[in-house]
This record gives sequence, structure tokens and C-alpha cells, in this order.
Amino acid sequence: MKATNHVIKKTTWSLLHATLLVIVTYFIWNIPYDWTDSGKWLQRIHLAKAVVTETDTLPDDLILINTCYDHTMIPAHDELGMECGQIDITDRAKLFRLLQYLATTNDYRYIVCDIDFNSDLQSSYDSQLFYLINKMPRCVIPNPTEGVSLPAIVRNKSAVSEYSTNIQNNNFLKYYYLTASGESMALRMAREMNNVKIDKYGPFYFVNGKVCINAHILDIETNVRNEYQQDNAESFELGRKTILQLGTDVLPMIDADIKGLFANKIVMIGDCFRDDIHTTVAGSASGLIIIYNAYHALVNQNNVPPLWVWTALLIVYFLLTLAIFYKITPQDILPRNWPVQHPLLCKLAEWVGFHILFTFVGLLSFLCAKTYIDAWLFATYFTLFESVFPFIVNILSKSSKRFKFIFSKTK
Repeated sequence: MKATNHVIKKTTWSLLHATLLVIVTYFIWNIPYDWTDSGKWLQRIHLAKAVVTETDTLPDDLILINTCYDHTMIPAHDELGMECGQIDITDRAKLFRLLQYLATTNDYRYIVCDIDFNSDLQSSYDSQLFYLINKMPRCVIPNPTEGVSLPAIVRNKSAVSEYSTNIQNNNFLKYYYLTASGESMALRMAREMNNVKIDKYGPFYFVNGKVCINAHILDIETNVRNEYQQDNAESFELGRKTILQLGTDVLPMIDADIKGLFANKIVMIGDCFRDDIHTTVAGSASGLIIIYNAYHALVNQNNVPPLWVWTALLIVYFLLTLAIFYKITPQDILPRNWPVQHPLLCKLAEWVGFHILFTFVGLLSFLCAKTYIDAWLFATYFTLFESVFPFIVNILSKSSKRFKFIFSKTK
């Protein structure tokens, strides 16, 4: 009877420890940074999955409008307000013509205007442009970078674009949906178009009642890098373009009054080639493409881990914890005299064993469920846990005979 109680109690402790680690894993998923340069490893996985470079595709619901070649110069001012040269900004006159046409037809599905509109960059078109943006439905612009502000008239149309918390050294890994400053551009799109929203209760995030990942690793499923489709690179027909230029493509179409040009389309306006390109797990992508994929991932609930992921993690953590409780570790495959002669190598062997296991778990979860388990982090944790566990048991056993009975060796 004592032996049976002994097993039950060890099993219970193992299950509690495993449950705690599942919760910790969820917290790690929601951190907008990667601690161990996971991006490069995930890029290799994605390349192996893709085998060859995917051709550029343009989804039926998307129109990309590039503004990086449509700039104009305005005076720049120092901190005292004195003119100190010139700076280039997106041509506000051309942008106003486009938005005015969109507002008149009003048949678009949504507008993402990823243009810097901070109050330090002023042009003669600003007042009428901002008034127009304020009146347009189904439209979002980015919040400016820290230290500058948006004109008050368009603040209600803005959403967070804090790439400083998501993209380090121009490398993108996770998209942060709900930030301390408010909802992101992708989250606002999903809320206004699909009635999708993320709620936070303590440290937990929920999308439409389901536990979700707020800082989600995007597997870029839609990526358009080239102005022309790759299978038609010699063609200069506008209808074959994947990315339209604001000045040379879109404005002539507007002047020609092409019917239904933006009908039921998500119109994304911004820099597609020059200053807004980031390295993702699926290769280079513009900020517009990242927002579009983040929106679709949220609508498709790709940031909601399926039940089998939670179950698999619980089982893995439970079995590893139970093995440690019964003093079964990766070092048991080594010769009997190794721990005595080579204690450091023994610990290294344990870490490698844990790392191989979690690498497999991480690979499976990323390919099948778009989540990622950091093999280095959890291999290190279980190696340390196996090392310090006997000391914890010894300390607790001295103060509790019942605890000593639960964790006494049964071999």
C-alpha cells in the first residue's frame, strides 16, 4: 500500500510540475523577443519545407501600392524650430488624389495607409489630407515612432506599429497584436472587418473566447517581392503587375476612371522596396506584407494553439519530470564509470539529450501548429532541474518526514 501511495504521489507531483511548465511555455510564447536567435533556425526549417523559392502571388483580395518612388522634399527644422535643410517624405499631393478617389467610390474593403504622418513632417496638403483620412471609414494609419506624435485629427484612425518591440536589427520574428499602447494595425483590421478582437485577463490572452498567442511567429504565407509576376517578367502590362506604383500606375488608372479598380479589395499603401524590408522566417518581406499576413493569421486563428499541442507538451514535460523523480536521465546510456571520471561531460550529455528531444518537439509544433518550443531554453532548464532536484529533496526531507517518504528511492 505504501509503495502504491508513493507512486501516486510522485505521479501527482510530476503532473503539477508539467502543468506549471505548460503555463510557463505559454508565457514565453507571448514575449515579443527571441532569446536564443531562434529566427535563423526557423528560417532553415522554412527553407527545408519550401524546398524551392515560391513564386510571387497576389491574393484576390489584395492591392499593393508602392510609394517609395513617389517622394517630395520639404523643409526640415531643428529642435528650436529653425530651418536646417530639407527632408523627403511621401508625396502628399499624389496620396491625397488616391485617397480622394477611394473615398468617392467607397467600394473598397479596407485601407492600410502605412505612411509616416508624424507632426514634424508638414506639407501644404496636410490639412485637407488629414481631414479626408479622418472622414474615411475602414481605414488605418500607423502610430509614429516614439518621441513624435500624430496630428490630433487623425489619431482616432491610428494603430500601433511598434516594430521596435518586434523587429530587432531589421529581423522580424514575432508580430505583437495587443501592446501596452493599444491594438496593432493587423488587430484593428481584423476587428473592423471580421469582428475579431483579443482580450487580456491578467497574463492570458483570448481571441473570441479561445486562449491565443499574442506575440505570434508568422509563417509568411503570402509574400509579394517583385513588381512583376515571375512567370511573366518580360511583360509590362499593368494587369500582370503584383505591385502597383502610385505615380506611374495607380494615378493614370484613376484618371482613366477604371471601374471597380478597388472594389472589395484590401488596399495597402506604403514602401514595398526601399526602407521597410525585413528578414522573416520565410525570407524578406515588406512591412505591408507582414501586416497582411498577421491579419490573416489572426482571422484564421493561427495564433490559437490546437488542443494536441497543449496535450503533447503536458505529456513530454510529465514524462521528463517523472523520469527525473525516478532518477532516469539521458546519462544512463553512458558507461557506468563515466559520471565519476567525467562529471562535466556527463552533464553535457544530459543537455544534448534534452536538446535533441526539444528540437524535435519544436520542429513538430512549428511545422504543424505555427508555434515554437525553444530547445535551448528547455534543455537547459531540465538539465539544471535534474542537478538541483536532489538538493531540494534533501532540504525538504529534513523538515518533513512525509516529503521524505514521497520522494525516497524505490529501486
